[in-house]
Amino acid sequence: APTRAVTLATRTALDPAELPLSLRQLLGRCAIRQAPPGRGGGSGEQQGGAAELDEVSGTVMRLPTPDGGVITVDRPHLPFTPAEFARARALVELDGRLGPRLPVSEDLLTVPGAGHFTVRRAGPGDLEAAKALHTRCSAQTLRRRYHGPVGDADRYLRHLLSPNFGRTLVVETTRGHVVGLGHLLWDGDETEVALLVEDAWQRRGIGGELLYRLVRMAAEAGCGAVYAVTQASNTGMLAAMRGLELPLEYQVEEGTLVITARVEPVPAVLPQGGAAFDEGRADGS
Repeated sequence: APTRAVTLATRTALDPAELPLSLRQLLGRCAIRQAPPGRGGGSGEQQGGAAELDEVSGTVMRLPTPDGGVITVDRPHLPFTPAEFARARALVELDGRLGPRLPVSEDLLTVPGAGHFTVRRAGPGDLEAAKALHTRCSAQTLRRRYHGPVGDADRYLRHLLSPNFGRTLVVETTRGHVVGLGHLLWDGDETEVALLVEDAWQRRGIGGELLYRLVRMAAEAGCGAVYAVTQASNTGMLAAMRGLELPLEYQVEEGTLVITARVEPVPAVLPQGGAAFDEGRADGS
């Protein structure tokens, strides 16, 4: 319907992180994956090669992005129609024409005993601030967050901060130092949440506040569940997930713990006067 197409185009225009969600609303239940430039069969300088990837075959749709990447949409059991392909391609082209952009929104966060912070959306422009946060985190905190060699932590940031793969929130001090990062990542037809809080600011409710906001964003996006990958020893993340007071499922594989929260509608307005969780309930690492 024309009205629905306009609504999806408007959402995509206002926020690039909405593109996967708009595609999912347009096409129904499907898995959406985006390959970055160099892995999708083209590059920004090889638009002819990328254009060849612009195709639909049965239940799989491939849509090149202006930077040379490729969005692959897989919808089992129901082939795509030419009309769906045209509308999906129009959304991707609109997103590419508008270029990098982020919604401008800042919220004041008051944490008892820690003062005032700003919570806002983050993007590629926050790369250096995120790297600086890494330097202030202990090796244990970085290992808990990235589940790999500490020296590789910076390599993940460019991907994590890209609105093409999800949404990121940062917590800043009044001096502009980033002390917390929260990610909501579109993972096929699933949604991952991930947190990192500087050691000096852990166990003050910042991780819990970030998680609450990320889950609220997931609920508003129509996600039925979110999952976090952590270790059983990460008591801060466990406490933060339990603090959501949502149904949880636990799965343990070779020392890795995956916690899935079934998402329910959350309040449209955050509680006033402090963090959503009491101090000491979550360290967010």
